[in-house]
Amino acid sequence: MMNKYLLALVALCCLNAQPAAAQQLEGDQLYRVTTVRAATGSFAELLAWAVPKNETDFFVMRHSQGDHWDLMFVTPLATLAVDPLFDDVDELIAFREDTFARGPSAAAFASAYADNAFYHIEMFEAAPGKTQELLRQRRMENDYLAATGQVANMIFHSVAGTDVDVFTIGFHEDLEAFAAPAPATDEEKEAAAKAAGFSDRADISFYLRALISGHHDTLAVKAQ
Repeated sequence: MMNKYLLALVALCCLNAQPAAAQQLEGDQLYRVTTVRAATGSFAELLAWAVPKNETDFFVMRHSQGDHWDLMFVTPLATLAVDPLFDDVDELIAFREDTFARGPSAAAFASAYADNAFYHIEMFEAAPGKTQELLRQRRMENDYLAATGQVANMIFHSVAGTDVDVFTIGFHEDLEAFAAPAPATDEEKEAAAKAAGFSDRADISFYLRALISGHHDTLAVKAQ
């Protein structure tokens, strides 16, 4: 059986073999991310308006479990200018929030969206002065996920809008793929956590909690 030092070396090698993939997970592309809750009785009509525009005007994710919104619209932008995109369905919307954020290239996002139909969305409000450290923690966790054969998350950092400072989106084929256990032993997971910069595997969660003042988790599916 490999000892813990060899396991750590294997995990570190896995991290160092991921540069191309890592470049697809962050970037300077500007996005407008709009979360919407439909007015009472209007969800079907709002969805019927949104679906034909999906992947042309924006990408749409439909709430399955978690936060209070019904639909998330992700729109790649050239500037921070706000367009009147939702004006013609304003009466169908009870609640709407916009976050402007920087993230992976539009091409990388479109590819991940096209290839997957289940999404894990985590929105974080950083504790005071902790935004950059929170971004670092998200990257460390991506290193851990990659080293243990799991799906790493796209990372977005906000530049304007709501009180969300950082959010991530994990793209998965379906619910079963999302829920599948990591193809790694406990020893391999422990070694990967340490190689990524955590003190141990438990520290992944504890470190994150030390950096945030709020957190919203949502499971979503492709709107169609």
